[in-house]
Amino acid sequence: MWKYLFGPCLYKVFQHATNGRKKLVYTYQMNNTEWLGQSIINSVSYALSISYYCTPIIAYQIYTSGILTSPERLQYYIKCCMLLCVTLASAYVLRGFGRSQNNEYKVFYDKLQMALKDKNERDSMQLYDFDFSAWPVNFSWNESSLDTSVNENPAVAEEDGNSSIFTKLLAYPTSILEYMLGHGLARPMAYPGSVKLLQYAMAPALNQGRGVLYEKGGLRAKLLTQDGNEIDTMFIDNREDITTGKGNTLVICCEGNAAFYEFGLMNTPLQGKYSVLGWNTPGFMGSSGIPSPLSIRNAMDVVYHYALTRLGFVEENVIAFAWSIGGYPASYIAMKYPKIKALVLDATFDSIIPLAVKRMPQFAENLVRNVILKYMNLNIISQLIKYNGPVRIIRRSQEEVITTEPHVASTNRGNYLLIKLFVARYPKLLSKESLSVLKQYLSMEDQQGRAALISSIGGISNESCEMQLKVDKSSFQQYPLDIGDELSDNEKVKLVLYLANQYMDHFDSTHCVALPISHFKFPWQHQCH
Repeated sequence: MWKYLFGPCLYKVFQHATNGRKKLVYTYQMNNTEWLGQSIINSVSYALSISYYCTPIIAYQIYTSGILTSPERLQYYIKCCMLLCVTLASAYVLRGFGRSQNNEYKVFYDKLQMALKDKNERDSMQLYDFDFSAWPVNFSWNESSLDTSVNENPAVAEEDGNSSIFTKLLAYPTSILEYMLGHGLARPMAYPGSVKLLQYAMAPALNQGRGVLYEKGGLRAKLLTQDGNEIDTMFIDNREDITTGKGNTLVICCEGNAAFYEFGLMNTPLQGKYSVLGWNTPGFMGSSGIPSPLSIRNAMDVVYHYALTRLGFVEENVIAFAWSIGGYPASYIAMKYPKIKALVLDATFDSIIPLAVKRMPQFAENLVRNVILKYMNLNIISQLIKYNGPVRIIRRSQEEVITTEPHVASTNRGNYLLIKLFVARYPKLLSKESLSVLKQYLSMEDQQGRAALISSIGGISNESCEMQLKVDKSSFQQYPLDIGDELSDNEKVKLVLYLANQYMDHFDSTHCVALPISHFKFPWQHQCH
């Protein structure tokens, strides 16, 4: 019985079916004893999670009520804590005893122990859905021959070594405040999916979504990052599907700030018959750790290494597909491994700072900037401009999340992502006039407005633009380009608007609507002479 006390929760059991898929055999049913013990454990876990987020209020209450200075009241609360510990210990015993009487759990637990001891037995775990914390590691960051170095965030300013001791002492209170805001406010606001209470609420839906992916032939794996986090991944292999020929291309999905692979981006490329690899951000459900720029880069790195080293894909057949804040890890992997096939960014912004500043009080602007730069500097554009491959940006016409003014197209930070990318790639095309017209084009709410603007400049000839944008093979995917030196302002305007139409797709929806497969297209590329 004792060995089952701290065993993982079992959710579903599958069996192999045809075509490499799995079939759900049954959803695991706890007996009454295990159910009672597990219910008590869950209730205590929920209470502790609430207490964690209410720590400042609890600390203030303890201080003002004089609990620490009153021996009688302190003794009372100590007894309450001891009672809670005894109750929790009893719950674990009940759960362990209940599991010892359940043959289904005993069979699963024995197989898990074998898998933990013998790597050759780990494939048997693909037939079980259970707490991922107990899942054996399938791949580690140091098992790949690829470069495993992950650069630190370059935007964080180094401490001035010439500062006096007095100056450093004066900076300590500000540093402490920034640390508290960075970890207590900035992180849960930037990544609400890491909040345990939200995960508890979403757990049933996530378990159901994961079960659907299992039945589609999903291969679940635990990856160990360089900083010690465990990343939960799901891979669906369509390489044997020759109907479309897209199965040899792997789409790595990078989710948003409250999204999970269980019901996130994976469904879109799966509809197109691509092979798909999804993963959860550090701190999200099965993935351990906390979300931060460095931990996310480490996670993206090991996911990419796993795709090439263990799954057997080549760099030229990998597409990074991101939604919203997922543009950060996707642009990072494109920057670090520029041979990837393409980068597709859906509802993505250039930098998180303008969005954060707009949502906080104006008097705190400098403090917000410092906190973001130190602890949550998700600067997507700084990574994107270092990637020379094909890029496709999808902008939501009714966007309300990555705009500084909800539903106002001109404030969509995806506009700035495109403009800054053009500045890096086509600096000689962006004159004062062409930049002004481009901003006007991006401020249009619908296709009719954009078409009217193009008509007002005399229309655009696709054939003429393609001819002017042709490059030599030697300079293919080598930016910045020299195009624009001898062109008139009107010609520059037409080329810039043509490029904007090729780089950016407009999806008439709000931020959180799933992207249809019709909008998941391979990005435009320059033709060669």
